[in-house]
Amino acid sequence: MKLSHVLLPTAIVGALLLSGCGASGGPTKDASGDECLASGSASESIEVKGDTGVDLEITSKLPLKADKLERSVLTEGEGKVIEDGQTVDVALSLFNGKDGTVLQQQPEAPMPFTKGALVGWANDAFRCAVPGQQVAITASFAEMYEGAEPEQMGLTDVTNKDAIVAVMEFGKIEDSVAEPGTLEPGDLLKKAEGKAQAAPKGFPTVKLADNGEPTITIPEGVEPPSELSVATLIEGDGDVVEPGDRVYVNYRGIIWSTGEEFDSSWSRGEPIPFRTNEVIGGFTKALEGQKVGSQVISIVPAEDGGYGAAQLESMGHKPDDVMVFVLDILGTVHSE
Repeated sequence: MKLSHVLLPTAIVGALLLSGCGASGGPTKDASGDECLASGSASESIEVKGDTGVDLEITSKLPLKADKLERSVLTEGEGKVIEDGQTVDVALSLFNGKDGTVLQQQPEAPMPFTKGALVGWANDAFRCAVPGQQVAITASFAEMYEGAEPEQMGLTDVTNKDAIVAVMEFGKIEDSVAEPGTLEPGDLLKKAEGKAQAAPKGFPTVKLADNGEPTITIPEGVEPPSELSVATLIEGDGDVVEPGDRVYVNYRGIIWSTGEEFDSSWSRGEPIPFRTNEVIGGFTKALEGQKVGSQVISIVPAEDGGYGAAQLESMGHKPDDVMVFVLDILGTVHSE
């Protein structure tokens, strides 16, 4: 598994988002006065049920034929259109329009909106967003991601000609908090350091090499927790990690059922920085409130802090696989 699978909005969202409305209602122009992306027959045909980013399903007739980009408002919101530099809470459900297969369910999380930082279709979705609005964006994969191949994004069952349906629901819009600064390698701890803590009964055991690299062993005959479970293995004495901080972490992740490693910054030879609101819930829960120097173990079921069954399958895992992370917190930078 690649590192981008850890970063939120995780594999699909991180890879597929970064880089006036039609007859269905909503504002017709964005905050700068430019016309919103027009709706069309493909986007207007989309009907859904369920909660966006959680268990949303397409209920309209499939397969969908979609070539050019179209945007339709499924549920009208209320309030001012988002402005460049603001942050909006957004949930995303991404589908293959051929058969309605879920490619991604990403629950609501804050995301900054900066023109030019998103791929074209995502920019068109964000720039005309108002709180409470639900929109559908449709086009072929080739049109949405010009120059990219589905396999590059972990989409093994998608072709360039398949229609992609992105349903996004927007929540509160706020002025963005200043981006946290960065740390140099010399500012970071080399490994977790502090007071060792006993793990709860039934947790995997963790053995550390001299450089701090963990070996994780799953207990025999023990079923994994059905809920997200976090424990501190080493309690550091540094700064407390706060929500939105940029955190520098060394981590290793394995699959509970097999004990096999699927991702590791240790294996790549350097820690990884990310903000606590840009990762899966299993990471956020493990980091926020902890002190620099701490080592934390996070046991992450697919549907409780993880990637969800659909994305696990797209990543080559079983839909009910439970992931185990051991994380060393080596440094943090607070938001201003």
